[in-house]
Amino acid sequence: MTYRSKEDKEDPKVAVLKRILGSLGVEDKALDHIRTEAYKEKRKNMERRMRGDTCTITTRRRTYRRIESKAGSSRSPEESYLQFIKIETKNPPTSIPCSSSLTRRFFDRPLDSKCFNVGVGALDQLFIRDGTLDKLIWNDNWSVDETVSFFRYPADKKLPSRWSPLGSFFVSSNYNLVIIWGSRYYTDFGRLMRFNHYQVEEFDISPGEKYLVTYNRPDPTDPNGLWLKIFDVSTGTGIVGLNNGDVADSPQWPVIRWAGGKDDTYFATLSKSNTVSVYETKTFNLLGKAPLKLDDVIDISWSPTEAVLAILCGEKPLKVLLLQIPDEVKLAEKEITAIVGDCKMHWQSNGEYLAVNTYGGFEFFRIKEKGIPTDFLKVDKKILAFAWEPSGHRFAVIYGDEPTLSASFYSMKTPGKVTELTTLSNKQADSLFWSPKGNLVVLAGLKEGKLEFFDVDRLAQISLVANVKANQVVWNSSGKYVATVSTIPQEEFDSDWCSDPNDPLDRFTIWSSGGDCLFVHQCQNRIMQLDWRPYGGIIDDDMLKTQ
Repeated sequence: MTYRSKEDKEDPKVAVLKRILGSLGVEDKALDHIRTEAYKEKRKNMERRMRGDTCTITTRRRTYRRIESKAGSSRSPEESYLQFIKIETKNPPTSIPCSSSLTRRFFDRPLDSKCFNVGVGALDQLFIRDGTLDKLIWNDNWSVDETVSFFRYPADKKLPSRWSPLGSFFVSSNYNLVIIWGSRYYTDFGRLMRFNHYQVEEFDISPGEKYLVTYNRPDPTDPNGLWLKIFDVSTGTGIVGLNNGDVADSPQWPVIRWAGGKDDTYFATLSKSNTVSVYETKTFNLLGKAPLKLDDVIDISWSPTEAVLAILCGEKPLKVLLLQIPDEVKLAEKEITAIVGDCKMHWQSNGEYLAVNTYGGFEFFRIKEKGIPTDFLKVDKKILAFAWEPSGHRFAVIYGDEPTLSASFYSMKTPGKVTELTTLSNKQADSLFWSPKGNLVVLAGLKEGKLEFFDVDRLAQISLVANVKANQVVWNSSGKYVATVSTIPQEEFDSDWCSDPNDPLDRFTIWSSGGDCLFVHQCQNRIMQLDWRPYGGIIDDDMLKTQ
C-alpha cells in the first residue's frame, strides 16, 4: 500500500472523503490514491509559500523567519548567493556564563592574578584527545613527568574539539551539541554555554570569538532543515541560519570565511558556482545587495589583521586581486603564471606581506608599502614547504627532490628586494615549524624521525634529534616548549583503539626550544588530537609581566 504520513491522517479533507467514499463502498486502493494526491498538493502549496517573499517556519522551540527568500527558484549566476534566515529564539538562556580564565574583556568580569600562579600555567595548558577522552593538562615546568589533568570529558570520536582562536575557552561537540568550557581557576573548569544543532558535524569560532558557526551536511529532502547556524557566543542565542533551500549552491566546509582582526565585522562565502559574496554581521545582509562581480574565482583568503580580501581568479592567465572591504576598493591586481592546483596564498601573521605560489617561484605583495609593490622569487624546483616567521619579515622554503632537500631562509626587510640569508643543503627535512616568537625554527623530517632546531638570528644549528616517532610538531604560545606526537586518523582509531600500554605511539614528548628532551608522557590509548592553548592577547600584558 502507499505510504501514509501523519499529515495525511490529520488532513480534514481526507477524513471527509474517507467517510463519503467508505459509505459508497470504495476500496482501500482508491482511498490510498486520494491520500497520495492530497499529500502532493500539500507539498506543492508549501513550495509555493517557500518561493514567496516571506515564509515563517514554526517548530516546538523556535521560529525561523525567512526574509526575501527565493529558495527553490532558479537564480542566475549573478544572483547566486546564500540568503540567511533570522532565528528568533523563544527561550533564550536565563544567565550569562561566568568569566573564563582568559576572558575579562569578553564577559566583562574581573580576572584574579591567582589564575597565573605557578602550576596553573595559563599559557602552557595542553589539550589531548586520549582515546575517547578529551583531556586538558598542565605541568609546573615540563621538566619532569608530573602532568596533572584538570579537565576530562567523554569525546565524540567523530567530532572535533579545540581551543577558541584567542584561547579564551575550550570547545567540544557531540551528536547534538557544541559546548564551551572555561574557568576562573584550573580547579573549577566547567561548562559555560551549550548550543543546540541536530547531528552537528563541524563548528568554527570567529577570530574575535564573538560568533559560533555550526554545520551539518545539507539534506536536500528536507527543505526546512537548518544545515548551518550562527550563534552569539556571549548570550548563547541563535542569530541566523541557512536551510536546505540553498543547498544547491552551498559551499563545502568551511562555509564562512571570516575577515581578519578581532572585530568579526565581515565574512565571505565562495559558492560552488565560484561566486564570492561578502556579508556584514550587523544585520547579516549581503554587502552591496549582490555578490562580487568576478569570474572564475578559484580561492579567497583574508588578511589576518584587517578587512582586505585576496582573490585568486581567472583562467589563462591567473591573477591575484586585493580588495578593501566594505568599499570594494581595488588595492592591487597582478597577473601570474601558475598551475591552478599548486597555487596557494600565504599571509604573514601581521598582514604585512602576501606570498603566492607561482610556476617557478613566488610572487610577493608588500601590503603596507605605498602602491603595494611586488617582488618575484625564482624557485625552479619542487616546493615542499613554505612558512612566514610569525610577526616577522623572514620566511623559509623547503624545495628539491627527495631524499636530499634544501631549506632556504629569506628576508623582506629591504624594500624592493628579497634577500637570501642562507641555504641549508642535503637535508632530509620536508616540513618546517616556526616558533610563535620567531627566530627559532624546527626543520622536521618526520618520515626519517629527525628534528633540527635552528637559530635564524645566528644562522646556526642548535641541535639535531633522531629517532623521533611523530607526525606532528607543535610549539606552545610562549615559544618555550615543543610537543611532538603521533596522532592517528578516525578510521584507524575505530579498528585499533585499545593498544599496548607501553606502545611508543601512545605518548607525546615535550622538548625545550633548544631541542632538549624534557619528558615523555605515556597515554592510555592512541592520541587523536594535541594542541597548546593559544594566547591571543586577551590577558593584560601588565599582569603577565608581574607573574
